[in-house]
Amino acid sequence: MASQSQYVVDVAALHQLNERNYAGLVNLLPDDSSETVRISIGEELDFALTVTQQARYTTDIEIVQLPGHWSSEYLKTKLEVRLYHDVRMAEVLASQGVKRLAVHYRQPNPDMRHRDEKHQVNQFLADWLSLCRQRGQWQSLGTHKFVPHGFK
Repeated sequence: MASQSQYVVDVAALHQLNERNYAGLVNLLPDDSSETVRISIGEELDFALTVTQQARYTTDIEIVQLPGHWSSEYLKTKLEVRLYHDVRMAEVLASQGVKRLAVHYRQPNPDMRHRDEKHQVNQFLADWLSLCRQRGQWQSLGTHKFVPHGFK
């Protein structure tokens, strides 16, 4: 039986990804933390971004795909993200209901997690933010401000 190659976590790459995600998410935060931001991407893809907890150095947000043409609940995007304002990083805390993601999972594992699952969910957030920048339109549901796609 051939041995598996040793997986090494690229901490620098993960930090860069978290910094880029922070920069993208800060622009989407509502002016008032009690408001929800609705993000529309095309005609059938809508998300709600809600601040769930706020402290001096951190803000926790939830990104949830709103009901639409998807029939299966488990296929809808649901992310819990913590923004660390002192280091300007964002970290996905939970994805699709899976909490406390480890940086590295041994293979095989009983939960069938990918070796680099934490990196993958943070990359998914980066890809989602890129899609929002390219095609998204969003509005704060409290003040009804509207910002067209192509925001910076």
